[in-house]
Amino acid sequence: AALHLRLFALLLRYKTIQGHGFQAAIGPPVWQLITQRLGVGVEGFGSPLNAYLPAYGSAFADLDGPFGSRGSFFAMRPLSGSLAVNPPFVHEVMDQCASHIESLLKAAAEAAVGAHALSFAVFLPGWKEGGGYQKLSASGFLRRRVLIAAADHGYMDGAAHQRQDPYRHSPFDTAVFVLQTDKGARKWPADEKFELELRKAFAACVPSESAVKRQRQQTPGAKRAPKPQEAGGEASGAEAPGASGQSSARKAAKLIAKEAKERKAKKRKPP
Repeated sequence: AALHLRLFALLLRYKTIQGHGFQAAIGPPVWQLITQRLGVGVEGFGSPLNAYLPAYGSAFADLDGPFGSRGSFFAMRPLSGSLAVNPPFVHEVMDQCASHIESLLKAAAEAAVGAHALSFAVFLPGWKEGGGYQKLSASGFLRRRVLIAAADHGYMDGAAHQRQDPYRHSPFDTAVFVLQTDKGARKWPADEKFELELRKAFAACVPSESAVKRQRQQTPGAKRAPKPQEAGGEASGAEAPGASGQSSARKAAKLIAKEAKERKAKKRKPP
């Protein structure tokens, strides 16, 4: 009975915030690659509905905790290890995410007990004007950045737990950043071979033609998937999954960022 109540509360919470597009996740082929090649063991942003790894950060620790959540990513302070970070595509959250990653890498590199092997694989939309994109691109810890055209990859649908077809076309280009301390780069090299394997893994997540057809029938008014010549981020003409719920999900994402800032302010406040 307790499990059923927890499941009901969890499903209701995620149903209420809507915005399945904000719950989209990288597909199993990509997860298999980054766990094998980069040793990823923790997801920075996930939920009980889309998490691939047993250890993950999430927005609602009160409900997600019994299902494996480690709490907010912004409260995590790892000095070592390898994490994958795929935040909601909201500028405020992505900007703060980039700043948090940079501070964690600096702390690991400058630790008094010696440098640690710390690694982050970060997945953002290819919005080059965004603060998060620019911060990660300018980081001294950046080892590799891979830009994948919208037409060349797909994501796990944010509502895959209740749909026949798990994959959806990506409405934007995706930028993958690998940031590591020196020790992390030696332990988990993000070389050219890794980039080729990453592109292949993302391509394996493109939905089939029959799946796209079913998705159009299930979502009246949905636009077609981008063609190769149209790939180019926001200009691709594809609609973001769950666009009808973006307003509610955006508010939830801003709430996450606000809470993280408040926690940071409290820590800085003198006793």
